Amino acid sequence: MPTATATETLVEATATATAIPVPMAVIVNGEGIPLAFFEAEIERFKLAYQNMGEALPAEEEITQSVLNDLIDQLLLAQAAQQAGYVVDEQLIYERTLTLVNELGSEEALNQWMADNFYASEDFRYAMSLAIGSAWQRDTIINAVPSTAEQIHARQIFAFTQAGAETALKKLNAGTSFDDLAWQYNPETGGELGWFPRGYLTVPVVEEAAFNLAVGAHSDIIESELGYHIILVLEREAEQPLSADARRNMQLKALADWIKTQRAQSAIEILVK
Repeated sequence: MPTATATETLVEATATATAIPVPMAVIVNGEGIPLAFFEAEIERFKLAYQNMGEALPAEEEITQSVLNDLIDQLLLAQAAQQAGYVVDEQLIYERTLTLVNELGSEEALNQWMADNFYASEDFRYAMSLAIGSAWQRDTIINAVPSTAEQIHARQIFAFTQAGAETALKKLNAGTSFDDLAWQYNPETGGELGWFPRGYLTVPVVEEAAFNLAVGAHSDIIESELGYHIILVLEREAEQPLSADARRNMQLKALADWIKTQRAQSAIEILVK
């Protein structure tokens, strides 16, 4: 009877090992996130809260938050790969070396990994996921232009409908908008500044402003905050965005991208 060679034995053992399925927490477009990695992420989430001295959310909330974050990261990393961005061993090595230099030694990095529930393979996986997702995220937010159609507006704001109706009567009778705005809002004079679509925290006010002609004022607009009368001072098709406005638009672009990708992707959650 022939005896199996060492090579044949190794091949057989390898085939047997690879046939054993690795438990997954979630599968996104056919690519799984290992259950062990997910469970370690749960521990890292809890550790972050403990380090900040904050009370932990409920277990269900923690699980959902970690799942959402990992799914979003994987969707971003998959898109980066499809775009041709390659996270190879050399890149992971270079990023790891940077961490070693920042922490002072390889021993310090190993201790940090142990303190944060990272096995060696988990750390490499986390690094790969982080690099790929960061590249795609930057691609999305950097595509947001630095200019946009914007409105410059002021408002007369009243907490009560009666107050707003009084202001509107005075305005229609010839009282200047400027005088009423300072009367009703002495801190700011009702100044709203320049803003693009999707920037104001009160959508009904923003919608009304973009539907007005320059120099025109609105009727009374009711919102969850109170009652508004809007005056459009200026309108520009390509007005430079403030840093805050552009950041807001970048966050919205990223959220919209993730929402679209989630809707188009096959996502199977395997943990409860």
